Order: sequence, then structure tokens, then C-alpha cells
Amino acid sequence: MAIDVVVNQRHLQIQLKQLETVWHTVINGYNLSQAATVLHTSQSSLSKHIAALENQLKTEVFVRQGKRLTGLTTMGTALMPHIESIFAEIRTIENLSLDFNNPNIGTLTIATTHTQARYVLPHVVKEFKERFPKVNLILQQADPETIAQMVIRGQADIGIATESLLHNDYLRCFRYYDWTHRVIVPSDHELAGQESIDLPTLASYPVVTYHGGFTGRGAIDKTFSEAGLEPDIVLAALDADVISTYVGLGLGIGIIAEMAFEPSHYQNLTAIPVDHFGRFTSWMAVRDDAEIRQYGRAFMELCQQQFAN
Repeated sequence: MAIDVVVNQRHLQIQLKQLETVWHTVINGYNLSQAATVLHTSQSSLSKHIAALENQLKTEVFVRQGKRLTGLTTMGTALMPHIESIFAEIRTIENLSLDFNNPNIGTLTIATTHTQARYVLPHVVKEFKERFPKVNLILQQADPETIAQMVIRGQADIGIATESLLHNDYLRCFRYYDWTHRVIVPSDHELAGQESIDLPTLASYPVVTYHGGFTGRGAIDKTFSEAGLEPDIVLAALDADVISTYVGLGLGIGIIAEMAFEPSHYQNLTAIPVDHFGRFTSWMAVRDDAEIRQYGRAFMELCQQQFAN
């Protein structure tokens, strides 16, 4: 009897490993090499797990072009919701156990943009570390699309960004705060002191702003384009500090996120409100299929309290 139990447990572990392989292959875009990296194993090992599962099911799970996986078969598509449910429950049980035994010890990984990490999160991080000194807090900076993928793949517990998070079925999103852009110019610039600036005037000056895909740059481009204007973008950067530095040197006028303007750091610059490019919402996202640790939820609550008033 004892031998049968051990054999059954071993068989269950193998089946779970096979299902885990399918899950990570799908969320990593059918890239076995990338899935193997996430699972800390070899690509050949994953291929063996997939072959064993397909042999057991007596049908293929993945569509193939040569040796390359390109999608899910009808069977694979039917299987995925059940795999997701299984691992969601496993992750939830693991987190419940950790919260019960060591509620204030662990690691919390936040994937976010430079703008959020540099200008928005410092006070939240400070308060969080005061409340949870034994939690190892990791801030990973990336572009919005990569942030979404990091949360989906389990490489980050929470993602914080403006773009990309809402448009993903694997993520559950929570509103963080709303923001708009500001135009920044040297204090002695001819536009300094203006209460507003129209689009044609903005487009008539050299512009320094964000790199494509960051901090509302897509909306900036779209707004100018729809107005039939083509601004002269003389410099694109990932960081508002860089933008502010070059505006101060007279390279052009800057367009940055409102929370990124720090008058105490750049006393030679002034900011002018603009609403041409719309209002934006920064979101927090977690995996939709499992709960995060209690201290992760506490971090999100601190974020929301930051803009509650």
C-alpha cells in the first residue's frame, strides 16, 4: 500500500510538471527556450514533458511548423482553462501557507516604469519598508509591455504602468491615479508665464519628450497627427530628468508627465498645464488567477491611499 501511495504521488508530480510546461510555453509565446529559462530547466526537458503529455492524451496539444510550436490545437485550447485553474489554486495555497507561517517575511517584486519608480513610488516604498522591514522589496524597471509580461510569467508580483496593463486577459487591474502632461520651458523663455498653449504654437518649437511607448508618447504623437501637425522632436528620452536637463540647456520645449516636474530640482524651468493630450490613468496589475501575499496587498493599499485625498 505504501509503495502504491509513493508511486501515485510521483505520477501526480510528473503530470503537474507536464501541465506546468504547457502553461509556461503558452504564456511565453510558444517559445520553449524562454519558457525553459523561466522554469530553470532545459528546452529538451520541456519537449519531453510535452511529448509525454500528448502521448498520454493520445492527441497533440500544440500546433507545429516543423520543430517550432505556433499555437494550441483544439485539445490544447480546451485544456488551458483547467490548467490555469489548477495552478491558480496551487499558488493561492502556497501564499496562504506563507502568510500563515511567516506573514511579514518574503520577497515582493514590483515591475514598473522609470517614471513611477522615480517620481511616484518613493514615499510608498519608504512607508512600506517601515511596516515590513523583513520583506525584500525589488523594483524592476521596464517598458509597459514588458511589465505586463513579467506579471503574467510570475517574474513580478505587481505591475505598475499606464499603458498595456488593461488590455490583457491574464491580469486584474486596479486604478492607481490619474495624470496629464505639462509643457516645461526655461524661466526666461517667451512662453514662460502662459496659462495655456495651443497645439500649433507647441508644434512651432523644437520638442524634447519621451521615447515611443513611454508615458503617453503615443497620445502625444496621435494628437499632433490628428491636428495635421508634425512637431520637430529633437530629442526623445526615457527619463523626465534627461528631458528637463536638455530643456534647461535650450534644446527645445519639453513635454513631460505632470508628476515628473520637480521645480525644486530645476529652478531654472517653469511648467505650463496642457490638456491637449488627454488624461491618463496609471494602473496596478496582478495575475488574475491567484492572490498575492498579504504584504503585497498592503503595498497596493498604500499606493491607493497616496492619492485618496
